[in-house]
Amino acid sequence: MKKNTLIQSAILITLAILLSGSAFAQRKKKKQESAPTQEQINQEVEYLFIEAEKLYILKNYSQSTELLNRCLSLAPENDVFYYKLAQINNNTEQYTTAADHISRAISINKTNKYYYLLAVDIYSNMGNLQEAANSYEGLIHEVPKTDRYLFNLAALYIYLQKYDQALQAYNSAEESFGLTEEISMQRQKVYLQQNKLDEAINEGKLLVAKYPNNYRYVLLLAEILSSNKKLEEAKAQLTALLIKNPNYSAARLQLADIYWKENNFADFEKELKLAFEDKALALNEKINTLMKYMVYLPNQNLKLLIPELADELTRKHKDDKNAYLISGDVYSAFIEKGLFTENEVEVAKSKAISSYAKYVELDPSNFSVWQNLLNLELQLDLQDSLAVHADQALELFPNQAWVYLVNGIVQQNQNNNKAAAELLEMGSKRATSNKPLLLIIYSYLGDIYNELEDYDASDKAYESVLGLDPHNYTVLNNFSYYLSLRGEKLEQAKKMCVTLIRNNPDNNTYLDTYAWVHYTIGDYEEAKRIFEKIITSGVDEGVYYDHYGDTLYKLGKTDEAIEQWTKARELDKSIENIDQKINQGKIIQ
Repeated sequence: MKKNTLIQSAILITLAILLSGSAFAQRKKKKQESAPTQEQINQEVEYLFIEAEKLYILKNYSQSTELLNRCLSLAPENDVFYYKLAQINNNTEQYTTAADHISRAISINKTNKYYYLLAVDIYSNMGNLQEAANSYEGLIHEVPKTDRYLFNLAALYIYLQKYDQALQAYNSAEESFGLTEEISMQRQKVYLQQNKLDEAINEGKLLVAKYPNNYRYVLLLAEILSSNKKLEEAKAQLTALLIKNPNYSAARLQLADIYWKENNFADFEKELKLAFEDKALALNEKINTLMKYMVYLPNQNLKLLIPELADELTRKHKDDKNAYLISGDVYSAFIEKGLFTENEVEVAKSKAISSYAKYVELDPSNFSVWQNLLNLELQLDLQDSLAVHADQALELFPNQAWVYLVNGIVQQNQNNNKAAAELLEMGSKRATSNKPLLLIIYSYLGDIYNELEDYDASDKAYESVLGLDPHNYTVLNNFSYYLSLRGEKLEQAKKMCVTLIRNNPDNNTYLDTYAWVHYTIGDYEEAKRIFEKIITSGVDEGVYYDHYGDTLYKLGKTDEAIEQWTKARELDKSIENIDQKINQGKIIQ
């Protein structure tokens, strides 16, 4: 169809809607000499209006308005022209003018419903909801068969918190349509807003009586009763429902909640277990129930029950990924909150891993679940499964820097340091906007390059960490210690140790590094003083006694050195060259 034909069709449709009962045709005026006849005026008006409609359809609102105003100059009591002007004003956000024009249209013709509906739209855009409600009132009063707009009217009154008027609208709707679910439910909500509990309960009972096979209304009624401490009445409703239909497990969830409020844990547990055993009960309802009671942890009863219910989800909903997700999340949350005993933690971590692994098998697209899975495998040092899952995650999420970090750790643990470094370097390029992750990646790179004896790369990685976080104690310790072992940049190592010890004066690991830097420099007396501080703190790590012995040897105290080396061997027989030191009475390089 050609564009012009489309426009003409649209105009004809508009005229058919708007001109029903309108005053488009004007009364004939007495002919005056030299004045146009009424027929000529009508023809002119009709021509101008059609042209205005064409321009309106083309969204040329300014010229359309000009022509409509010319129409009004010839036919000032024509409601259609005011309506069209109101439409244009509304479209161009000239709401005050739009309201004036639509008000004028309605005053001329009170029986066209489209005028009232446009008025509602205009006043709503103005934020004047009371006038919008008044427009609905006028529509329903003046135009036959418009009772369906009572629902819109009631909704506006609820928004305006004029609850009595809303109830009146719903009551009028009931007179027109009879008692329907929507009317009764909405009226019940209004009663609750008004704190008219008895009326809300009665409305609920009406719904239950009228729709006895819609069990949802029993649940709604029971919820109102339970929320308002009418627990016995609520239990009576739910018990009667379960007698009628024992398989309606949603009622058991609500009944369990009542038993929870009554501190009747035995019946609470019984109803929940029955509900969770019902495969027909929607998984989402079960998940919401678990989340609801997780809030009450560390309640002793729930500590035992919730993991059981989580296990039941994976038994009854084996093909639903969300059953495994909630199971993994429950066990992870319990672990994080410290709700398992020491003997239970490892089993719980294994269950969480199993659940997350099944989830990613069903839906590999959820990155956060992969993170949970890999983190737990790292914690349990499950190298084989970690390697497999980390590789899968890298294939699925090649732009996630964190996955490169995990794969780098995997390679490091397998003594593939070169491959680990390559992965971490790729990760660093993808973590430029993630400072915490960059710190971890560079820290690992510093350690790995040190193992590879690529000391320039190692130093650069450590310096990248300190550039981002000058007080990163782990890197300050490792960097300074490795420098001391190499005998390089010892003044820089000493300076880093000063920062380290100033902020951690009682950390024996850091004190050992500080002492060893002094040892490397040749300041044996200071090294001895620091090692003595470590030893007197009651440590039982052999490495401290070994280092202390080396320091005493450098100070010419061989017998005391052998004594400390002997203590070191008693604590840790794996210390390098410890037997030779003792037997030969000297440091063995």
